[in-house]
Amino acid sequence: MLTYFELCYSLLYHERLTTSTMFVIMETNSSEISEYLKEYLNYKIILGFIITLTIAFFTLKGVKKLLYQYSRKEVINSIKNDILLLFNNSVVNKIKQAYYYLIDTNTRKLLSSLVLLIIVTFIYIDKNHFKQHIIYQAYEGYNKYKEEQFRYNDFLYGKIKESRRFEAKSNNLLEEKETVVLVIGESTTRSHLQLYNYHRATNPKLDLIKQELVVFEDVISPHTHTIPCLEKMLTLSNYEHYDRKYDGTLIDIMREAGFETSWISNQIPIGIYESLITSIAKSSDNVYFTNLGGEREQKSLDEKVLPHLKKVLSNKSINKKFIIVHLLGTHVQYENRYPKKFNVFNDTPKSIYSSEDIFKTINHYDNAVLYNDFIVSEIIQMLKSSAINEKASLIYLSDHGEDVFETVDMSGHSEAISSKPMYQIPFILWSNNPSQIDSLQQYKSRKYMSDDLLFTIADIANITFNGNEPERSVVNTNYQNRVRRIKDGKDFDELYP
Repeated sequence: MLTYFELCYSLLYHERLTTSTMFVIMETNSSEISEYLKEYLNYKIILGFIITLTIAFFTLKGVKKLLYQYSRKEVINSIKNDILLLFNNSVVNKIKQAYYYLIDTNTRKLLSSLVLLIIVTFIYIDKNHFKQHIIYQAYEGYNKYKEEQFRYNDFLYGKIKESRRFEAKSNNLLEEKETVVLVIGESTTRSHLQLYNYHRATNPKLDLIKQELVVFEDVISPHTHTIPCLEKMLTLSNYEHYDRKYDGTLIDIMREAGFETSWISNQIPIGIYESLITSIAKSSDNVYFTNLGGEREQKSLDEKVLPHLKKVLSNKSINKKFIIVHLLGTHVQYENRYPKKFNVFNDTPKSIYSSEDIFKTINHYDNAVLYNDFIVSEIIQMLKSSAINEKASLIYLSDHGEDVFETVDMSGHSEAISSKPMYQIPFILWSNNPSQIDSLQQYKSRKYMSDDLLFTIADIANITFNGNEPERSVVNTNYQNRVRRIKDGKDFDELYP
């Protein structure tokens, strides 16, 4: 069955299973698995499963028959007689008799098979072929996951946390009220947004307040999966310095600078084990998970975060607030991401691929984008209403993108397949300070990767700290272009000119 699973993965993604793949699986919860199977399970996979199961059944049945053909006593007597035969004749006769005896029986075939198996095993181990096996990859993935989880927990809650100091400080007055909101979407590619010139009106709400926004035109994610993306977005880690994720998190820096931190999420908090991102979330002062898993929660709508956001915003006893809102966004299955009244797009969409199922999938995705537009605009309106005579700013971006039959014949995201829309994400800034919006418009065409998000947030909040790199902030005057490296160190801009 493991071989079958590996074969299905290879057929779907044209790549062998790796430790990183197993790591992602460890982070997956039951609802995501259920939705994944509904999205990608087809008759070919089911037929292959039945064939594999049938072959395995008859093979095991045959082996069992061979094992039970002779009793243990018969096997022992046969071996004993063979040994006596060898010692009762001359050396030459012993060899000849043994040789001809083996030819006339199945024993030679058995021994030959054993010798061949031993030789192949030695070659397999010597050449490290076993490291490609799914069992080894699963074992390595599990060990690395547990090691990472231990290091994160020690980092977030243990002695490392006590000794970690950034000397972070806000350069604004301590008594000055201000709120910074980070909205993290899910699986939303910018090519399906009206704000990025998509042919459908998928952003009617945000388009109405476009003059209040800075719509960054060329931002990508470092990966095509949530966990590795958020690891880099929410810590000091980036492609060049992966281990810096243990040097500090965005939550730590904002709190040390005097901000109360809140995490409001419509994502299910746990996978097979507690998610590494959940560990970061739980380090916030206030934590709200609106989606606890199960069949009902697979259709958990993002509007569930709004009452919790209203509660946090209404607390006027806190001068400085930093709030992360983590949405389900446009995660598969797309039809579960929006209520019926947002079922707007039902005509034939533009696509290089053509079938009724493909058209239906694209329509579901665009309806999910439309609902996402409503949610983000509602968050902005709530922030605007609560921040009268206060500073307020918001950044919205997606963790990674999605290819919905745009450049490849599939809907979804995969680092193995990797396509341009899987990396291209929306990145939008809102502020209730019109002069700030006007001054930042000059930076909207900068090439940027979201693994440097932490530095941009610190810049917007006017925070300085030890280890800050202002040249990595997309809104800083000292911003420096860097090579945007993605899978296997490839230059994104060379790969997708």
